[in-house]
Amino acid sequence: MIETHDLCLNIQDKPVLSNINLTVNQGDYLVIVGPNGSGKSTLLKALIGMLPFQSGDIRLNSKSITHYKKREIAKQMSFVPQENGRHLPYQVEEFVKLSRYSYHNALSEWTLADKKAVDEALDITNTQSFKHRQMSSLSGGECQRVMIAAALSQQTPLILLDEPTSYLDPHHQVEIHQLITSLNTGHNITVVEVTHDINHAAHNNKHVVALESGELLWQGKGDALLDASLLKKLYKQSFVFVTHPSNGRQIALADD
Repeated sequence: MIETHDLCLNIQDKPVLSNINLTVNQGDYLVIVGPNGSGKSTLLKALIGMLPFQSGDIRLNSKSITHYKKREIAKQMSFVPQENGRHLPYQVEEFVKLSRYSYHNALSEWTLADKKAVDEALDITNTQSFKHRQMSSLSGGECQRVMIAAALSQQTPLILLDEPTSYLDPHHQVEIHQLITSLNTGHNITVVEVTHDINHAAHNNKHVVALESGELLWQGKGDALLDASLLKKLYKQSFVFVTHPSNGRQIALADD
């Protein structure tokens, strides 16, 4: 669905991404990891067409993203930003409706297809019960589910998420991760996610891209991420590994 070829991107003449080559196939769950300032969010915004790049290419369904109009991209990819939406002056349902803009022009009216898309998005994210509440009244976990509902209402086959569990407590982190996994496995939505949670990334059903200083340091299956030498090179930090007592999976812990 997405391919990058020698992608290079500068911001204020400073190289932020250099020679990035990756492929996202239909049904993939791709996780982008790396230290602060490594270019993770920049890469995500480049993939969605929000940031221009200097050289190389991004291809969406085998066609350069530069040849798409914004509305065409919005029918193929939806984006959940890192920013919290509780400052937005909308009711939940009003906000989710806004994501249907790519199916409308200035004179078109709300349709049954729009209503169905919004209702399905609210149902999938379990946000129907507070669709008439103001965004400002939501908890962090509730707001994040609404942000995902807005992306789902676009009815795109691909969703990109920038640190979707930032600032959430452990319970709501698990809740959001379970929701995203269900979108991928139960609704056949391809997922690209930026995260700092390497244990979340280290699953064999995920593919991982590791960025360091704007370059692609490593990519591979998620369960191969938990390697002591790789993590030390990526984060300049030693890790120890323990076995989860319930599921037997390996877990990485920063070594004090």
